[in-house]
Amino acid sequence: MLLPAWRWTALREGVAADRDRLILWLPPCLGIGVLLYFALRTEPPLWLGGGLAATSLLLFALIRRSRLAHALAAGLLAGSIGFLAAELSTRRMAPMPALPHRAALATGRIAAIDVFADGRRRLTLDRVAIAEDGGPAAPAATSRLLRIRLRANDPAVLSTGDRVQLRTLLHPPAAPDYPGGRDPQRDAFFSGLAGSGSALAAVSVLSHGPAQGASAWMRRLRETIAARIMAVLPGPRGAVAATLLTGLSSAIPQSDRDAFAASGLAHLLAVAGLHLGIVMGLALSIVRTGLAAWEWAALRLPCRQIAALSALAAGGLYMLLTGLHLPGLRSLTMAGIAMLGLLIGRRAVTMRALGFAAILLLMTNPATLLDVGYQMSFAAVLALLAGYEAARPIMRRLQGPRLRHTVALHVFQLFFTSLIAGAASLPYAAFHFGRVQFYFVLANLVAVPLTAFWVLPQGLLSLLLMPFGLEWVTLRPMGGGIDVILFLARSVAHFPAASLAVPAPPGWGLLLVSFGLLWLCIWRTGWRALAALPLVIGCASPWLVRPPDLLVSGEARLIALHVMQPGGGRMLVERAAGADALTLEDWQRAWGLIAAPAALPDAGVVPGVADDIVCNPADCLIARRGRTVLLLRDADEARKQGVSAETRPSPVEPGDCAGIALLVSPAPAHGACPGVPRIDRFTVWRDGPQAVWLQPGGAVIESARDARGDRPWVPEDAARARDRPTLPMAQAE
Repeated sequence: MLLPAWRWTALREGVAADRDRLILWLPPCLGIGVLLYFALRTEPPLWLGGGLAATSLLLFALIRRSRLAHALAAGLLAGSIGFLAAELSTRRMAPMPALPHRAALATGRIAAIDVFADGRRRLTLDRVAIAEDGGPAAPAATSRLLRIRLRANDPAVLSTGDRVQLRTLLHPPAAPDYPGGRDPQRDAFFSGLAGSGSALAAVSVLSHGPAQGASAWMRRLRETIAARIMAVLPGPRGAVAATLLTGLSSAIPQSDRDAFAASGLAHLLAVAGLHLGIVMGLALSIVRTGLAAWEWAALRLPCRQIAALSALAAGGLYMLLTGLHLPGLRSLTMAGIAMLGLLIGRRAVTMRALGFAAILLLMTNPATLLDVGYQMSFAAVLALLAGYEAARPIMRRLQGPRLRHTVALHVFQLFFTSLIAGAASLPYAAFHFGRVQFYFVLANLVAVPLTAFWVLPQGLLSLLLMPFGLEWVTLRPMGGGIDVILFLARSVAHFPAASLAVPAPPGWGLLLVSFGLLWLCIWRTGWRALAALPLVIGCASPWLVRPPDLLVSGEARLIALHVMQPGGGRMLVERAAGADALTLEDWQRAWGLIAAPAALPDAGVVPGVADDIVCNPADCLIARRGRTVLLLRDADEARKQGVSAETRPSPVEPGDCAGIALLVSPAPAHGACPGVPRIDRFTVWRDGPQAVWLQPGGAVIESARDARGDRPWVPEDAARARDRPTLPMAQAE
């Protein structure tokens, strides 16, 4: 037997005590099926998902004698359905088009206009036709979207719905910056995006037209409202106000985004449950109070039900106006269930309502499970529901007839909500953003009440006054409140140790944290304490795995080495012209480094590091764990930078390869060091970014293609993504 009889009996007794909570495990089982699909390295046949679902349905129907076995069969059925739903959703997506690698002429309809903090605009085009310069006359069409950033001085007056044409340089979604990192190509595949680009000339407006369809009309309305808000409140406070009222956040400066993240206030910029709760609470209070003050209505109408429906309608309109993002959809689904509970006299917010919302979102779009907003939102709400269940005795003791009791209860609820929701979201923030905030409770104690009782109510009033041109009456007081929040975010972000850099956790670490959180929150009996083990191991997982020693970018323009110094870790970089700075930031976040990257020296020994690193103009020798890496330098890059011929890198000599475990070169290195494992520009062109672990037995190399496998969102062949890698020109050229 897998378990002794007494342990099996204890397990059955524990399940029996919490048998009414077994149904809450169906959404996690559904999510496990979705994760299994995305974890595969090859695309499974459709019959596999259908066969698993049919088999598990048969088991569920046949197993009836044991409650525990029946529950396990139900979980297996839910996982199979999740796997099948993920398969079907992938097959519903349009294939990724092959974008031209030269300048092209793009013609399409404007689906959205984003305005950035520097004033530049980005167009999202649909119904796009693409004709490559010098290519065939018949343009290629795609059903996917294109995002094109306009030139800074483009004077065109544009609106959603206009049909435009512009000359642009397009590029497909980028591959992950390192193996196991965030996959922009997968995100673009499921979001309907084909690629992005930059305009090479001013945009030409072919025709002005009204927004077609409800979503396009709503997008134009959001952009109009945001423009009027920014006219009254220019700068960062106007950008924050536009975010709260329309969901358009592109105008917020990056420095302020970083401040909100470091202070634990980033959730204020993501319209979700907090904002929806404020809107619906205001609507519920106003309608309920108004009907109660009207004697005829109070005596004859179902005031409670009318107020509940009015609040739901107000929340739905607010979510439509702010774009129906994933956290908002989850919140709106739960709000609808809560209002239904009020109408029939049942508890408004329950674990089952959260589970139903999770199932609904996963079945309609399984890829949302990989979204950070989905993960953090559900983790926070799950922890809040379980936390308030456990805190009921404390809240009863704080209740009383006096004002001090009311104040104490509200302060406790605010503190408790910030603590529980923030703590539940921390592991997911560490996994996706590489940072953990420590002062989030302090910042939220001020920012959340200010948003709930001043900023957002003033903003909602401005929406009502906007048709009369009087929005400035309430937008200016709203801006004053936003100024306080901005000051708070910037100040807390500069507190000592406001945030801690965390190395990229392994995927299994986040799974352990998620399982531990579910176990802790779903069960009510004493065996919920077993959640401590997976929670502790999962939170410690970033430090339980060894990060790569060396990273090479997808174009070999960046080669970075992780070294240890007396003050902590640091990154030493070999960097060519045109290297992507965002890739460098992602690597620094993945390694959990705070110190700025430093360049490898032109010549000499790197002092103060635990390894032996010796460089000269031609190459660098890196010795670690008894193995040596030979890093060649690009002679063509040196020529471009004006380095004299005497000091330019020379070709590698046969004697240079003795004892080398790995050869790394930013240029093609065909024929250099035969028999030695090699990473050069051809390697990354073919297989994507590379990660290297130096072991006593040799170098372990993993590529982004190895980590992702052969999936519909991964380019089938490097030659299809671009004709050839960027190679140095021949001397004759």
